[in-house]
Formats: sequence, structure tokens, C-alpha cells
Amino acid sequence: MKFNTIIDGQSVEMEFSYSLNLLSIKPEKEMQIDLVQLGVDSYSLILDGKSHHLTINKQPEKYEITVDHYTHLVQVQDEMDILLEKFGMQSNTSSHAGEIHAQIPGLVSQLFVRPGDNVDIGQKLLILEAMKMENEIDSPIAGIVNDIHIKSGDKVEKGELIMDINN
Repeated sequence: MKFNTIIDGQSVEMEFSYSLNLLSIKPEKEMQIDLVQLGVDSYSLILDGKSHHLTINKQPEKYEITVDHYTHLVQVQDEMDILLEKFGMQSNTSSHAGEIHAQIPGLVSQLFVRPGDNVDIGQKLLILEAMKMENEIDSPIAGIVNDIHIKSGDKVEKGELIMDINN
């Protein structure tokens, strides 16, 4: 997977590939890393033989990543984000208030709304199955369902945009 990573305002293109439980990062040279989660937002990282401690906190539109007591603001763009930005189809001033994103990876088993439907705060939007559990996704805002980006039976990844609701 290719990503554009903006670290403290400096853009770095990275390519990630997995093999033998190791993740390779290819900016200018290939680096081998081993990452172990220690807590909810804490990780142990071995990068080319050097050990580091990471803390990752999600912020709106970016991540606050602390590596060995040095904090960096990091924005990550995947291949689609890069392509959309290249064609001028993304704006940094757009509001994400009505965007419903998958909080966990899973399978969409049922949709309860369609585009054009009015929804209230707390209204059931869909069922997302993960690890043999059904997770009910409710609307965080009242408004009109503008667009649904998935259908029943689709697999979604954490953070994937599911639907837009205009209030």
C-alpha cells in the first residue's frame, strides 16, 4: 500500500508491504520494522534493530505520535486521498460532521436507512458484525441520509466511510 505521510508539515511518500510478520517501509530505503502493541495507544517498535516507544493519539484529521518522548503531528493520505487531492476534489475546509465511519472492521449485515431518509439522533442505521458479535451503529446527528457508500454484505475496514448525513 502506498501512502503520503505528512510529518510536521514535511511530506514523505511511503510504501508498506507485509511479509513474515514484518512490515517493510520504503521511503528512500527499505526498513524492516517489528511493532508490538503494549496498551490501547502504546507500542514497542524495533526499526532496523533500534528499539523505540510509540504513543499514538487520533486527532481530527491527523495523529499525534510520540516517539521516544518527541511528539509529531502526522497526517496520512492513502492512494485514493492522494488521487482526489491531485484532481482538486478534496478541500481541507470541508466539514466531516455528518460522515459515519466504521469504528471497527466487520461485515455489514443489515442497513436500516436509504438515501433521502430522515434520521434522528440515536436512530439505528446499520448492523456491523465483527468477531461473531452484532454491533448496532446509530446516528450521531439528526438529518437526511445523503449517500450510502456500502451495501448489505460488504466488508468494511476501520475508519472506512459508510454514509453521509446532512443536518
